[in-house]
Amino acid sequence: MHREVITFYKTDRVVGDRPVHIHRSVDPSAKVKEWACNSPYCEDLGGLHPDDGGVEPVVQGREPWRGGGR
Repeated sequence: MHREVITFYKTDRVVGDRPVHIHRSVDPSAKVKEWACNSPYCEDLGGLHPDDGGVEPVVQGREPWRGGGR
């Protein structure tokens, strides 16, 4: 068995131990080109990073429609 070490960066949006997926910016002028995220609510993996003006991913357990944004 081969194990791979995964390094996360400050720009990544990983909270907890859910499976991770990778977002890749389609804007060539974006500061953050790709980042890891584990929000179960992501539908578009090709948008801008929040630091570049994109939408912040919703964290499971803190869903605003359930009052978790308080």
